[in-house]
Order: sequence, then C-alpha cells, then structure tokens
Amino acid sequence: MKTMNDDLQQLQTNTQQELHNLKEGYSKTNEQIQELQSSKHDMESNIKTISDNFNQVNKNIEDILYKLNGISEMNKALEDERINFSVKKMLINPLRKLTVGAVSSVLSVVDKTSELTCGVKEGLEDMVAEAQYQHKRKQMARMDRV
Repeated sequence: MKTMNDDLQQLQTNTQQELHNLKEGYSKTNEQIQELQSSKHDMESNIKTISDNFNQVNKNIEDILYKLNGISEMNKALEDERINFSVKKMLINPLRKLTVGAVSSVLSVVDKTSELTCGVKEGLEDMVAEAQYQHKRKQMARMDRV
C-alpha cells in the first residue's frame, strides 16, 4: 500500500513538473512571438519610411528630369536663334551625357534598393509565418496529448 502511495505521489510530482515545464515553454514561446511581432512592426515602420524616402527621391528625380527637359528645349531654341558655335556643343553635349548617366545611375540604385527592400519584407513575413506555424503545431500536439 505504501509503495502504491509512493508511486502515486511520484506520478503526481512528475505530472506537476511536466505541467510546469509546459507552462515555461509556452511562456517562452509567447514571448518570442511577441518579440517577432514587435520586430515585424518595427520592420514595417522602417520599410514605410524607406518607401516614403524613395517616393521623395522619385519626385525629386522627376523634377530634375523636367528641368533638364526644359533646359534641352531652351537650348534648342537658343541654337535656332544663334550661330552654331562649336565650343558650345563641346561643353553642353558632354554635360548632357554626364547628367543623363548620373540620373540613370541614381534610378538604377533606387530600383535595386526597392528590390532588396521587398526581399527583406518577404523574408520577415516568412519568418513570422513559420513561427506562428510552429507555435500552432506545438499547441495542437499538446491538445492531442491531453
């Protein structure tokens, strides 16, 4: 009889320890999910800020291109009115090519950065989805045991 009581008490102690371990595991998992959600929120905020900055850069580039177009049109009008001066061509054509190259480079950098930002966002979403899936799977396993 005493052995049976000892066995029951041991079983009760083991069950309480397992329950305590499960509670700790759940708490840790819950904290990790909270941290991931906080990190996701921060990342979304950063991505929004980057997106706003890119929109501003795009607007500025648009303004520059508009002004360059205006300069080009003014230049054509001046060329029509004035004698074709070879020194003027020697200065303006390289500057125009340099400006077009610089604007093209800026647009390439903006495009590549946008692609990288989207990749980071997708990666973060995948990590959060995987964590949620793991959490749900553990919960289902616990529910099946009970």
